[in-house]
Amino acid sequence: MAKLPPVGRSTEIRQEIRIGHFLLLMLAYFCAGRIGLAIPYVNPNVSLIWLPTGIAITGFLRYGKAALPAIYLSTLLLELSAGFGLLVSASIAIGNTMGPWFSHWLLRRQSFRHEFSRRRDVIGFGLAVMAGMCISATGGVLCLWAHGLNNDLATVWLTWWAGDTVGALLAAPLLLSFSWRSASELMQRRKEIIGFLGLFVLSNWLIFVSPYSRLHLTFIPVGIMIWAAMRFGISGSSFAVLATSLFAAWATSHGMGPFYDGGQASLLILWAYMTTMVLITLIITALQTESIDATRRIQDAYKRINKVASRLPGLVLQYRIRPDHSGSIPFASDAIVQMFEVTHEEVREDALHLFARVDSRDIQSGTEIIRHAMRNLSPWQSEFRMRRKDGSVRWLYLDGLPEPEADGSMLWHCFVTDITERKQAEQDMRIAACTFESQEGIFVTDPDWTVLRVNQAFTRITGYHPEDLIGRRPPMHKTKQQDRDFYVQINESLTQHRYWHGELWSRRKGGEIYPQMITLTAITDNRGEVSNYIGSFTDISRHKGYEAEIRNLAFYDSLTQLPNRRLLMDRLQHLISVSNRNDSHSAILFIDLDNFKTLNDTRGHDAGDLLLIETASRLQTCVRDSDTVARLGGDEFVVVLEELSSQRDDALRQADRIAEKIRLLLSQPYQITDFEHHGSSSIGVCLFQGGDVTVKDLFKRADTAMYEAKTAGRNAVRFFDPAMQAILVVRMMLESNLRIALANRQFMLYYQVQVNSDGKLIGAEALLRWQHPDRGFISPAEFIPLAEETGLIIPIGLWVLETACAQIKQWEEQPETRNLTLAVNVSAKQFQQSDFVESLSEIVGRHQIDPTRLKIELTESTILDNVDATTEKMHQLKKLGIAFSMDDFGTGYSSLAYLQRLPLNQLKIDQSFVRDLNHDENDATIVRAIISLGVNLGLNVIAEGVETSAQRAFLIEHNCYAFQGYFFSKPLPLEGFMALLKSDRAAHAADPADDNQTIPS
Repeated sequence: MAKLPPVGRSTEIRQEIRIGHFLLLMLAYFCAGRIGLAIPYVNPNVSLIWLPTGIAITGFLRYGKAALPAIYLSTLLLELSAGFGLLVSASIAIGNTMGPWFSHWLLRRQSFRHEFSRRRDVIGFGLAVMAGMCISATGGVLCLWAHGLNNDLATVWLTWWAGDTVGALLAAPLLLSFSWRSASELMQRRKEIIGFLGLFVLSNWLIFVSPYSRLHLTFIPVGIMIWAAMRFGISGSSFAVLATSLFAAWATSHGMGPFYDGGQASLLILWAYMTTMVLITLIITALQTESIDATRRIQDAYKRINKVASRLPGLVLQYRIRPDHSGSIPFASDAIVQMFEVTHEEVREDALHLFARVDSRDIQSGTEIIRHAMRNLSPWQSEFRMRRKDGSVRWLYLDGLPEPEADGSMLWHCFVTDITERKQAEQDMRIAACTFESQEGIFVTDPDWTVLRVNQAFTRITGYHPEDLIGRRPPMHKTKQQDRDFYVQINESLTQHRYWHGELWSRRKGGEIYPQMITLTAITDNRGEVSNYIGSFTDISRHKGYEAEIRNLAFYDSLTQLPNRRLLMDRLQHLISVSNRNDSHSAILFIDLDNFKTLNDTRGHDAGDLLLIETASRLQTCVRDSDTVARLGGDEFVVVLEELSSQRDDALRQADRIAEKIRLLLSQPYQITDFEHHGSSSIGVCLFQGGDVTVKDLFKRADTAMYEAKTAGRNAVRFFDPAMQAILVVRMMLESNLRIALANRQFMLYYQVQVNSDGKLIGAEALLRWQHPDRGFISPAEFIPLAEETGLIIPIGLWVLETACAQIKQWEEQPETRNLTLAVNVSAKQFQQSDFVESLSEIVGRHQIDPTRLKIELTESTILDNVDATTEKMHQLKKLGIAFSMDDFGTGYSSLAYLQRLPLNQLKIDQSFVRDLNHDENDATIVRAIISLGVNLGLNVIAEGVETSAQRAFLIEHNCYAFQGYFFSKPLPLEGFMALLKSDRAAHAADPADDNQTIPS
């Protein structure tokens, strides 16, 4: 830290600085005087401009009496240097010192500001200088006259007084206002100052030196001085006036310029010119300073008002309504941003857009009120809703006082506050009042549980009237569950959490016990101590009944009242958990009623429901109370046997005995309304022990065993075997591979030729084949049933139709194949799709094929599932030209009734009849009957599975002229099929009369 100098040393430093200032003052006074003496106007040595006077006044204003010696010595030395004697110089020095001193004294009396920031400072300065210079001029003139140096007293006095006055006016403002700060501010305007100096020099040259100096162009500097006063402040403008005055004085003293004509009048004009320049610049500067100060004061007042307004809980503003009904906000506190979401500048001139966010209902209700307030100049209060930019609505309160203005406008002085919270509180109070008289029973107590108030719902629910309980504690009903500890826990919850919610059993005034759902809340005061307890409750007697009903619906089958799947899953999960702690076995039995759908379809669902109810009753008689009988849905039941033997073989025997008992009991006749029903069941059993199995696994295994019983011919019991699981896994893998086979283009079509009795090729049947990348060709008998079951047959069937139509299109482009037909098998599931007709029509149209070349083969089962819908679809496709063939005819329930209705083109004799027709008379008879039936109905008949010439001969003999089978060709890929056609064409090239291809027999 720097060490401060001693007090004595500090005083010495200040004295040295003061001495330096005085020496500088003396030097400046002396030099300025020598410059003035260099341009005398009246002898002896009376100058037009006496700048030392301004320096003297500045010294007195800055240093006071302490400057007297310096000023007097400077004056004395200056007079001596001018050639006067000591006595004359001392006498003149007294006058030249006393004049500035008197001006200084006058300025001090009037609280003069040396910044010339007020007009009174300028006027006061000018008068004080004029008065003081009277002393110096009088003293100097009398001294010169007394010593006989000048007899023209009036002229010398006027010249002396005017020179001193002008010198003081020119020098003092510059010296008083100059500082390093003002100099730096001027330097920031260097470019403008350079331009000003150029114009300044040019104008003075024109006025005083140029050949046009006699034209009296003295008005030009006025504008330049105004520029300086407006832009450069008191320092810059004073310097400019001083420079132009010195230049004018120099030019006049050398006989140049408009002010020189050798007479006293011109001298007065010159002085008037200088004085005018000084006063113009000083007054303009003062006016500008006053304007800046006034603006600053207004801004300060505005800021103070804003600060005060910002501390108010609202918005202070003025709203002006002009005669043309436009509106503006001349003043607004900072709260306008938060309250109206606009800045003051956005609404200063146009504020009408704010009304677009005011609720229209409030505008309508407030219009008449505000008009009345304007007519009577009375205050106006209003509450209105304002929509914010985010869509929310706030309530505002406005208190305004109107003030008429001279131009017909009305100025409203307004105070706006946000009362949204108050409005919400009022609404909450109304809601609270309504809530207290709601449908819930409510009571209020003091900290000691003494009842203070109850509502009407409390009386309605409990039977107690207010006079029965007010001033007493509410009744408490105690049971085994609601003992003393129970109520202690409630109090602990209220103490810790100030809240408790739960069920209570209570007693009505009449003694009836009822359940209630109650909420207890502890209300605390500002010290955190409980002041009240509030209880609200509802009678849940009816809800308890609903809960039991809902639980029954959620966990029990509504028809049989047996546990449903959800409850069964819970019990199985619990049983598995328990099995971890003992070594007993358990078993799950999956039971499916055989041919239940037939009963539903033939006798109706009511009969089916009665069968299910009777089945559930019989199942419950076959098991113990600890076991579970459940219904999964439809005709599926599950029995869970618990606590079987710990020995696996014994447990198997126990489970088998119960399963067989169930099978036999369910095989007994059922008396259902007016008929007797004979049924059976297929049962799958899965034995398990411990927790190494999941519920999902148990269901899957028992289901697998049940389907094995179905496969075995129904009315059977089968236990789950791991081999079944292996089969199931293989099936799952096959299904998984089947799902990706279509995307990976693993399917292909094989073609088996169809020929007529002459051996001519008339078409082919498209047969689906699957070439697995790892397993090779997979038999259709293996994957087609799985595709049917999983629904994958639908996208696969669409691919087959797409590929077949594309192939027909290729055949149509070749003369030798354009007449071939292609038969495609369509599954029942695909044909039954609601959009099958539209899909096939779209495929045919897209490929632009001759639809008569496409033949759809349907099985009897497909048609019998829904004869009416099937017939309708066939007729729609028949209109397009698509042909139909009934595949595997004779293997199902063949009926002349539907054969007559169906728009068939062909019957296909199943290969099972063709295989042994030469050896089995029954097959031969069936084949003859089918051919005869088809011929009589006008249908083409084709036989599949023809493998010998004898079979072909028999069929031709009995009027069947179309064949398909290995006798002609096995199914071939497209390349082999086309090669077969090519080789046949080569073999019969010598017979151009053949339109179709001929397959040698």
